[in-house]
Amino acid sequence: MEKKRKRKKRKKSKKWLLYVSLVVVLLVVLGGGYALYEFKFRTYDVADEKVDEIIEDNYIIELPDGTEIAVDKEGNILEEVSGELVSNSEATSNQANATSGGSSSSAGNNNTTTDKPGSSSNETAQADDEKPTVKSIKAKYTPSLEALQAQANSRINGLIANAKSEYSTKKANGESISIGYFYNKYMGAAEGLEASTDAAFNSLIGIIEKDLTSNGFDKSHAQSLRDDYEAMKQARRDSILSQVKGAL
Repeated sequence: MEKKRKRKKRKKSKKWLLYVSLVVVLLVVLGGGYALYEFKFRTYDVADEKVDEIIEDNYIIELPDGTEIAVDKEGNILEEVSGELVSNSEATSNQANATSGGSSSSAGNNNTTTDKPGSSSNETAQADDEKPTVKSIKAKYTPSLEALQAQANSRINGLIANAKSEYSTKKANGESISIGYFYNKYMGAAEGLEASTDAAFNSLIGIIEKDLTSNGFDKSHAQSLRDDYEAMKQARRDSILSQVKGAL
């Protein structure tokens, strides 16, 4: 009899635990579902010219030879010609040739000076000394990469400033503040900005890779630059998260 009673108690306790578990799961699912709807599926009017301008503006990058190129949000290179920006599908290869260490101009100089007696050996030695290395090729693009990074950081700061300003304005005017609205608007803007920055970076890396291969090196040497870029992106995300936490 006692064993039967114990079994009944165990069955009842198991049923009770199962019931409580189901209630908790339902609450989590329902609550999470509503939050998911608010943040992901609900449609908000997030049109904002200032935000669009921040995302869609071209990146301006100065290359080692002094040439400035503009890169649109899709990563297409626009080459500045006589003050006008025109799309140029061959811009990447042209810029790589122009910045590949001046090998073509060196060859031209050698041709014009070969008639001078005793100058060939000296010029050959000088050319060997000035032959680009993987390190020197990557180093000369450092200012270009840093400029791109600086522009990206400036735009992110612009987004954050715009979000803070909009929040303060709504609060001052007594308007209702929807977290879902701000999430959708500025998360979408941040993702768009990151995508356009990635596209500009990949275009610049394409130029660097062509410079490497034109000098006899494998383009895989540019991988370290990609790794550095990804590390910077993570640091940027951490910085933004820190700013958000500080504002709460």
